[in-house]
Amino acid sequence: MREGDEAFEALRQAIDSFGAERAQDLVAEARIEAAAKVRSMLAEAMAQSLLDHAREHLAAESVKPRRRAVEPRQPQRSSARRPQRAETEHRRAEEPRAARDEAPAYYVYGITRAGGPGLPDETPGVDAGHPAELVEHEELAAIVSRVTLAEFGEAQLHENLNDVGWLEDTARAHEEILDKALPRMTVVPLRLCTIYRSEGQVQEMLSAERDVFADALRRLEGKTEWGVKLIAEPGAIERAAGIAAGAADDEEAGASAGAAYMGQRRREAVLREAADAIAEDWAEAVHERMAAHASEALLNPLQNPDVSGHVGEMLLNGVYLVEDREADEFRHAVDELADEYRERGADVQLTGPWPPYNFVKSSIEAAR
Repeated sequence: MREGDEAFEALRQAIDSFGAERAQDLVAEARIEAAAKVRSMLAEAMAQSLLDHAREHLAAESVKPRRRAVEPRQPQRSSARRPQRAETEHRRAEEPRAARDEAPAYYVYGITRAGGPGLPDETPGVDAGHPAELVEHEELAAIVSRVTLAEFGEAQLHENLNDVGWLEDTARAHEEILDKALPRMTVVPLRLCTIYRSEGQVQEMLSAERDVFADALRRLEGKTEWGVKLIAEPGAIERAAGIAAGAADDEEAGASAGAAYMGQRRREAVLREAADAIAEDWAEAVHERMAAHASEALLNPLQNPDVSGHVGEMLLNGVYLVEDREADEFRHAVDELADEYRERGADVQLTGPWPPYNFVKSSIEAAR
């Protein structure tokens, strides 16, 4: 076959015709696949960035409270009253090690107003031998319990934070204290293992952060945090997305093998796009409806099934600051959404009430 032959010309025309016919589809497919690839690359980059920041954040969390426990900043009014570092280190060296370890430190759970109803009698703290109590300073009070540096000092705390059993027990005790306090008072919760060396240091913190905590208490008064998760059962999103792909299957039923292959690739790309859009639409719709019943609303990162134990794909992990007087209405809205999304193969889960950890981040940081 040579150029100019009738057969050659026929073949070239066929190729040109095929190119003209398929060019538009190929461009569309390329765009879809390129978008999917870019989305995947962005997701990986964002995940890596989040992991990097999480490492820094966790490192800061584990370091800051331990430093405060071992290297506390003492109130300083003038240079004349400031002890010399060498003298301080000398006195510490002379103290028996056991006495230092058994010296009481103060574990702080949260901040409330002074002069309130107080905690139930003999509410146990993270160290069961020491009940929770209030340390007051002017109009503020810290919910505390005494602990020892033998368990919460720098070196031991570093080791304990890597002990899953110890961490679970401490977290459970921490939450139990707040659970008992919340029905009786407004609380600005602090993070796990916030430690101060003395009652005076607790009062110093209350004085230094007085305006921040007073503002947080006003904003949180009469409100509680609730969580709402939207979890699609396995295959639910794909089934919803597949409805749109059904028509394309019918249209290409009689296509050639090559066209059928390209059609399959195109349907897969379209299906991925549709599934992503459906997941986003469902999550956005649920979040907007729940936010309408809340004073404030935030989106937390989606949880891995290995962490939360859920089955399926988590689409939403929202938290909502809700007026206590509107809690029944909020729960009713969750029930309505649960009925609606159950038909689509998704579960709307309500958790709470919780201390408003997600809505006092600036206050928690200030307390450090």
